[in-house]
Amino acid sequence: MGGSGFLGFMLRSIPRTVWAVGVSSLLINIATSASFAGTALYLKTVCGVSVGMIGCLEAIVEAIAYAIRVFSGVISDHFKRRKPLMIIGFFMIAISKPMLAMSKAYAAALVARGIDRIGNGMQASPRDALISDASPHEVKGACFGLRQSLAVIGSTLGGLGGIIVMKMSNNSFVTLFMLSTIPAIMAVITLATFVKEEKGSCRKESPHKTNIKDLKQLGRKFWILMAVVSILMLGRFSEVFISLHACSNFGLDIAFGTSITVIYNLLSTAVSYPIGKLSDKIGRVYLLLMGFITLLFAHMLIGCAINLHMVLIGAALWGCQRGINDGLIATMVSDYVPKNLRGTGFGVYYFVVSLATATASVAAGAISQLHGEMYAFIMGGCCCSVAVAILCMFKKSL
Repeated sequence: MGGSGFLGFMLRSIPRTVWAVGVSSLLINIATSASFAGTALYLKTVCGVSVGMIGCLEAIVEAIAYAIRVFSGVISDHFKRRKPLMIIGFFMIAISKPMLAMSKAYAAALVARGIDRIGNGMQASPRDALISDASPHEVKGACFGLRQSLAVIGSTLGGLGGIIVMKMSNNSFVTLFMLSTIPAIMAVITLATFVKEEKGSCRKESPHKTNIKDLKQLGRKFWILMAVVSILMLGRFSEVFISLHACSNFGLDIAFGTSITVIYNLLSTAVSYPIGKLSDKIGRVYLLLMGFITLLFAHMLIGCAINLHMVLIGAALWGCQRGINDGLIATMVSDYVPKNLRGTGFGVYYFVVSLATATASVAAGAISQLHGEMYAFIMGGCCCSVAVAILCMFKKSL
């Protein structure tokens, strides 16, 4: 069954639980990606919401999502159970899609997006902790890279599906949102049926007593990593601003708004697993620095674009940095945090990201409203420059 070469290595070395989590992530991301860019365009073109207000909406829902990740991570450590929280999260994502289809006003859309993001936050920290629990140390980077790649494949398929549905339905956002419910339900079924936790993890061990002192036990390397990541995330606001920039300033048809998602997801898929596997052999810090620099170039290219082609190339670089950074940071959190605090560690990581990205999205929305989207990307590039400098300063400490 194992085969030979690249595929054989994956089948022999990657645990089935990791594959199962990856496939469920693929399905839920099909649903999320199909409606992601469409939500912003729906609010702007149908509901008449300004770009500044869209930025506020993205900031609010993303802050909610990342804050929930802290609590779900701590809870999963306390009860030593990951899967139940993941199922709840996936179910919330599934029901948010028809709710979004029925939303005709900003407030209703905010509620629907909030439920979607709460569900996303509910499953994220337990998911990464489960991957960490199930991954052999010698292929941990490869396991996180595989999960990331499968998730991004789902995002890519969702983006392509979104384009097809919009073209076939004469740009019907309601049809798009309703159809995205189907893969979300399939994800819930896959997760419930095929994902297995370690035997006895909840029966033979008593619940971990949660304490504020746990934060200190996360370790010096973890907190240095969080400081560096927080600066980077100030420059990595919501990707919907790429779609808005392309549609508003370079004439991209709104039916092809999700094509931006497809481009950066394809590149993210291509690099996630190879980078994860490479990091198991040569270390992670210098590869992370490469990811930071890639995001800097993406911002500069999109911000200084004079035509749609430059925006699309920038979107491709954006995808490359997602494939490099997301898997590496998750693996490094897993490396640095004690096993009994992995859920908490991932929760804190996502909370740090929430504060930075919420601030970034609000700033990007305000700058886009006042001066245009290009200046939002220039601002993001400045933040990335600072992050690169700080990572260079502290790379020996990581």
